[in-house]
This record gives sequence, C-alpha cells and structure tokens, in this order.
Amino acid sequence: MLRSAATLSPGERTRAALALLQGKGVNLLVLDEPTNHLDLPAIEQLESALEAYEGTLLLVTHDRRMLDAVSVTRRLEVTEGRVTELSL
Repeated sequence: MLRSAATLSPGERTRAALALLQGKGVNLLVLDEPTNHLDLPAIEQLESALEAYEGTLLLVTHDRRMLDAVSVTRRLEVTEGRVTELSL
C-alpha cells in the first residue's frame, strides 16, 4: 500500500527514518530519545539494530532498558548540569 509520508504517525516516521539510515550504511548515528513514539516490538528491533551497528553511536536517552540492551564503550551521565563518566 502506498501512503504519503505526511500521513504517517510519529512512530512510523521514526521507523522509516531509521530504516533509511540503516540502508545507507552511515558510519555515525546521533540519536536523541530514539524510543519516543515506538511500541515495544519496534524498540526491540532498534536495540538489535544498534547492538549490531559497527559505526560510532551517540545515544541520548532516558530509557534505562535501552542503555542496558546496547553495548557501549563509554557512558556519560548529565545530572544537574554536571557531566560524569560512569563505569561500565
């Protein structure tokens, strides 16, 4: 079925944008709260895709589940305007 992009829900737009990025083979992803507007199956797919991603990832999220699901080499936390590095 063909639909105009303007008719997509916020979650559908997010999934479409992530699919386009994955297909282009980019080597840097900057994601700010990527789980907003996604249902649980879509979040799980995103986690799997990010876990398999071989490029550089800058992930900004409050979603603790996602932080636990995606392996990272460095984790920073901002609390009351202060940035601290967390141990992995």
